[in-house]
Amino acid sequence: MSNTNENIHHLGKVCSEYCMSASEVYNMLLSKNDGDFPLSFDTVKYMVLKDVRADKLKMIFTQEELKSIFSNINLKKIKNTQTKNFINSL
Repeated sequence: MSNTNENIHHLGKVCSEYCMSASEVYNMLLSKNDGDFPLSFDTVKYMVLKDVRADKLKMIFTQEELKSIFSNINLKKIKNTQTKNFINSL
């Protein structure tokens, strides 16, 4: 878990314009509870995929957490080939 805490800052830039901290983004992705936030869970997970490299996501989340977060993703919405490959690898 300490490894996660050291790397969570990579999520900070994702929703900063919506005043969401890295820990809020992290907690929302794990809980899928977006009731207290200005953005929906689905919006945030796509923003994370767009703004955070896959290798950084692997340092923040476990493989099981990544599967849970990105399991229902629409690959047609993802333009980056490396990101598509990352999602398919889960």
